[in-house]
Amino acid sequence: MVRDEREQNWYPIGKVGWFTQHIREGIEVTAEQLRLLQPALARPYQLDDATVARTVRVQEDQADDLVLFQNQADKWSSMPGRTPAQRAAVQEYEAAIGDLRRLNAEVLAAAEQLKPLTIEALLAKSDLEVGIEALLRGYRWD
Repeated sequence: MVRDEREQNWYPIGKVGWFTQHIREGIEVTAEQLRLLQPALARPYQLDDATVARTVRVQEDQADDLVLFQNQADKWSSMPGRTPAQRAAVQEYEAAIGDLRRLNAEVLAAAEQLKPLTIEALLAKSDLEVGIEALLRGYRWD
C-alpha cells in the first residue's frame, strides 16, 4: 500500500501505555542506528550506497508512521472526560513521539551527510582527487 493511501486506525485510550512502550522501543532502536552511523561520519567511505539508501528508506518510513502516531495522540488529547491519569499518559506518549521524531531527524541528517561519502563515491574518484581530499581533510585510511 502506498504511504499516502494508508487509512488511520483508531484505538481506545486504554491502549496509550502500549503505544508509549512501542515508541520507546523505537527510540532505543533509532538511537542505536545513530550510534552506528557516527564512526562512518568520522571516517568516510566506510558504508556503501545500498546501506545509506536503506537507512534513509527506513527512517522516512518511520517519519511517516510518526504522523499516524501523532494523529492518535491528538485524538486522545481532544477526548472529553479524560481522567488526570489518562491526560498524563497521553502527555507522556506525546513526549516520547517528540523524542523519536528528533532522533529520526538526526539519523536522516547523518545519512544525508553520508550519501556523498560512500565506498562507491570513493571509487568514482581519481587517485589524485582521493589524495588531495585525504590531505585537505586529514583522512586516515588505516
